[in-house]
Amino acid sequence: MSQNNGSGTLKRASGSGLLLAFVAAACSVPSGPPGDTALTIGVQSDDGTATIKSMHITTSIDGVLATDETVSSADAALFPHEVTPPVSDAAKEVTVKIDAFATPNASQNIRIFTRTARVHAVSGAHKLLRIRLDPRCDLAFGVGGTGGPDCTAANQTCISGACADDSLPASALETYASNWPLQQPDICRPANAGAPEVIVGDGQTDYLPLTNGQVLQAEAGPQGGHHIWIAVRMRNLKQAGSVTTITASQPGTGVPVTPTAFVFSFDRDEGGYCKLYGLRFQLDQNGADYTQFLGKPLDVTVTVKDALAQSATGTAHIVIDSHLAGVP
Repeated sequence: MSQNNGSGTLKRASGSGLLLAFVAAACSVPSGPPGDTALTIGVQSDDGTATIKSMHITTSIDGVLATDETVSSADAALFPHEVTPPVSDAAKEVTVKIDAFATPNASQNIRIFTRTARVHAVSGAHKLLRIRLDPRCDLAFGVGGTGGPDCTAANQTCISGACADDSLPASALETYASNWPLQQPDICRPANAGAPEVIVGDGQTDYLPLTNGQVLQAEAGPQGGHHIWIAVRMRNLKQAGSVTTITASQPGTGVPVTPTAFVFSFDRDEGGYCKLYGLRFQLDQNGADYTQFLGKPLDVTVTVKDALAQSATGTAHIVIDSHLAGVP
């Protein structure tokens, strides 16, 4: 599905195939042990299993080996993968090391990169350390086919194609959830997101705020029908794959407008919000008489529901102008 954003370009919904893969993967991910203090390491890959065929993963607690495992694509899908070292003391440092290989048999030693991380658990909480294996760190391919860096210096690892400190603050950890593969933060729903919020506005080419009782003009569409333009601001809901549904009814009479739903990706906006605009909300769908709404108030409600089944709703109380746009 595509959306005309008013500038002559089309913005397409994205991520549905990847989302379905994450849903399937999440069903196979163990929930991790309960406990007052716990840390689960969740491993994902930006290029799936196209290159990585096996991994050797170790964890240490204050330098003492805690877990040691080798996983192979010959046995099962590699990603997402969980490791939960037996840490119960937030004062102790947890170190994870992941060696990725291009063959199902790690003993063949065709290593394509190594990723390390150091972090402390959070006392009284079960946290997730999310590690994404970035193809820009691939020793064989990397950026521009030249190969990523092999970061051999102490406490250094490859992140986004460059060597960087492998220590992470506790604030970078996410709250653990069994569906963490779907919980990947994005620009609209960051890590440790708060309550979702939706604000209804208007606008064909951008989001514009609405005041209570503001008058909006309906206009005739190019294929018949009469519509108003709706825009939305939201935060703490997924950027892609979210369903935006518009409903409306006339206060007093209760006359409804046929609901309309869109599956469009949101754009970044100011203040931690994301926005969606150019939503054509037709007043006379299914043969309804649009004139019954002219010159009268209308309560417009927008609900955004994301792939995590989280949702939020906003309502704007507007008035439809008695004249159509462009008609005296």
